[in-house]
Amino acid sequence: MSLFSTIQQSANALSVNELGLHVVGNNVANANTPGYLRQELIQTPSVPGKRGDAIVGNGVRAVGVRQKVDNFLVERLRQTESELASSAAKGDIYNKIESILGELTDNDLSSQLADFSNSIHDVLNQPGNDSLRRLVIERGKLLTGNIRQIGQQLETMEGNINTEIQGVTGEINRLTESIAKLNTRIVELEGGRTSGSDAVGLRDERLVALQDLSKLVDIRAVEQASGSVSVFVGGEYLVAEGIQRKVYSAVDNESSPPQPQVLLEDTNSPLEVTGGRLHGLYGARDGAIDSTLNSLDDFAQNLIREFNLLHSPGQGLDGFTEITSNNAADDPLGPVDLAGFPIQVENGEFEIQVTDKTSGISETHAIRIKLQGGLDDTTLEDIAANINAISGLESSVNLDGTLRINSSNDRLEFSFQNDNSNFLAAAGINTFFVGDSATTIDLSSTVANDPRKFAASNTGVGSGTGNALAMAQAFDNPVDGLDGRSIKQAYEDIVVRTSQDINVESGVTDGLRNFYRTLESQHLATSGVNLDEEAVKMIFYQRAYQASSRVIQASAEMLDTLVNL
Repeated sequence: MSLFSTIQQSANALSVNELGLHVVGNNVANANTPGYLRQELIQTPSVPGKRGDAIVGNGVRAVGVRQKVDNFLVERLRQTESELASSAAKGDIYNKIESILGELTDNDLSSQLADFSNSIHDVLNQPGNDSLRRLVIERGKLLTGNIRQIGQQLETMEGNINTEIQGVTGEINRLTESIAKLNTRIVELEGGRTSGSDAVGLRDERLVALQDLSKLVDIRAVEQASGSVSVFVGGEYLVAEGIQRKVYSAVDNESSPPQPQVLLEDTNSPLEVTGGRLHGLYGARDGAIDSTLNSLDDFAQNLIREFNLLHSPGQGLDGFTEITSNNAADDPLGPVDLAGFPIQVENGEFEIQVTDKTSGISETHAIRIKLQGGLDDTTLEDIAANINAISGLESSVNLDGTLRINSSNDRLEFSFQNDNSNFLAAAGINTFFVGDSATTIDLSSTVANDPRKFAASNTGVGSGTGNALAMAQAFDNPVDGLDGRSIKQAYEDIVVRTSQDINVESGVTDGLRNFYRTLESQHLATSGVNLDEEAVKMIFYQRAYQASSRVIQASAEMLDTLVNL
């Protein structure tokens, strides 16, 4: 081994230290770059040589540049990020639902229910006061308008979620395509892991793409021997080597109600997700929003039913000269209990009272409804014929399946009473509310246009208040359709359940966020750039470079002395 080999050995050391300084500079430059993994120069002693009986070293050589990363920790971080994204998405939806319900505000539904009930109580004290009756109508309009608005906003929110699901689909395809392309480039650059170095910049970019994908769906990333990464969701792969499997969104007609979901393009099978924002959107849409909408519909339907059952056989300050049912029969020639009315018609009867306004003489006529499962069960046409047989009244079934009743002359008016068959409320005759859901509930145009038709009496046309008392108490009475809860309790349960769900989801989100921060701290301790550590390394490389230079200088001086001998 000669002085020339010593010089060459030190020159190699200069190159290695220069490369080490370059790696340190790269780390320092990317200290604030999101997703950057700290790099490290891998050094190893060169193969030693033999000089006489001595085996001496041949200096140092650079094996490669590798990323400092704990793959198990990174995978755990992705899983937690997926769970956090799912929980956060559901939490956001719950908060929006709470905002829509708007409880504890001046215009919340609970307050409007109380105001509506109080306005009916006011009529009890002054039944002949048209202003108080008009107040009932106005409070009813506010109540139904707010119920409709809540229902419509929930449906709009559901539509927005479905739109976002479509957007998530496009984002999944974009990220998987990027990962597949990066796989190809990394394998080409690293030579299938034959290189001693990582394709550090590309691997950083792929890691960021995997993290972004984990926020959308729960993924499992498995690095292959070649250096590429296979990405799985459930039992299906989305990326393998340089191959991408695309997804698309389509309506699942087998779900109730049909809702968009994400499917694999090549098999048309659903993408089974258990985490990520997509999972949270599914859970919020199919759980929180659908549950709230269904509960709100139940509340609205039972409000309509219970109030109309009381109002329809009641009487206002004036009788009717004509009226048309709000609800149409599917088959006017079929039994009325099978006519498709929102309230079930039962075997029984209702009464029509005809009054001569000039003489004040009244006659009451019972309209029998026979429903015993026989061929002679009462039809809508039968009811029209029976009413038509009453002197002074005319009745017919319109082409759209509604029932029309009118007086034959201006001296006569009629009213309804004592309905134990539910027909009046079912057909929508003399009802207060119309509609069959939270988004369709409204006031009947008959009573909305004429507050004197508000049926506060159950003892005949005039200023009776027995029916108003029953309607005022309707909000607090147990309802069979609400499992024994009152109408007021049914809405309170919606609010309470939403608040509970918000608190639970908020606790889950906070717990996951704290756990994620713990994992992130551990990850940064391993893979993050520590400027103090890099400064120390920089000094080491600098001193080693200087020392190697001194060795070269000393070897050169010795060689010069030898030459000059």
